[in-house]
Amino acid sequence: MLYYVIDAFTETRFGGNPAGVVIHENLDEEFMQKFAAEVRFSETAFIKKIDNKNFEIKFFTPTSQVNLCGHASIASFKALLDCNFIEDNNTYFMQTLAGTLPVDVNHSFIMMEQAEPKLGKVFNDYDDLSDIFKINKNQIGDISFKLVPQAASTGLWDIMLPLNSKDAVNALKPNFKSLVEYTKIHDVAGVHAFTLDTEEGIALCRNFCPLYGIEEEAATGTSNGALTYYLFKNKVLSNFNQNYSFLQGYSMGRPSHIMTKLINKNDLRVMVGGNAVILTKGILL
Repeated sequence: MLYYVIDAFTETRFGGNPAGVVIHENLDEEFMQKFAAEVRFSETAFIKKIDNKNFEIKFFTPTSQVNLCGHASIASFKALLDCNFIEDNNTYFMQTLAGTLPVDVNHSFIMMEQAEPKLGKVFNDYDDLSDIFKINKNQIGDISFKLVPQAASTGLWDIMLPLNSKDAVNALKPNFKSLVEYTKIHDVAGVHAFTLDTEEGIALCRNFCPLYGIEEEAATGTSNGALTYYLFKNKVLSNFNQNYSFLQGYSMGRPSHIMTKLINKNDLRVMVGGNAVILTKGILL
């Protein structure tokens, strides 16, 4: 079995978000969970080839299985390119707990379609969020748009938390124990904090998911896919088939650039993609 460590959403080693990738034929989920806990990446992907176009991919954090993971998907197809299971400039399909999703590979740049985009509960009471993140309630929102905290998903539910400045985003120091309880109560994976106050890209983001053993993550494809849909529904974004860039990981010293795109006006979907760099590979005994 081949095992990779790959940095996703970056063009340089030690940037982006690292993921473990295992290409296997018959591993059981008990082994997958124990292996993910051992290597302790935010997510490890386990790939099983079905045929030349289709691959089953399962995603595990150190503590549990999750339906979908953007950066580990990007890493997975980088690994499949490297071991010649797929060819460049083609479309493939990955079977996940979030459904069967197409993945485009073009000049080694990988774009994956997300699950059906959805908006959920609006969080109008800012007291709990301001206490958990140790911020003033007046920092929540945006000057130019009437943005409020709201759950969103393109395969994994997160609370989109708009903040009015990059200083507010950079200063976040959440109480992780309280955040675990808050996300449990509201049945979401985590909180995706962002601001439109950025000179580069659409938004500067930070993602917190301690419920699944991840205090902070350097690049989250599903969360930025959900953010793209949230911003579309709030009339911040409007153009289809245009690449949008989101920044993440800067507070962790792992700069990440996540590209998204709105497609299919009549049956809207979000695509998420980026580059990836192989750090190491070997044999899993």
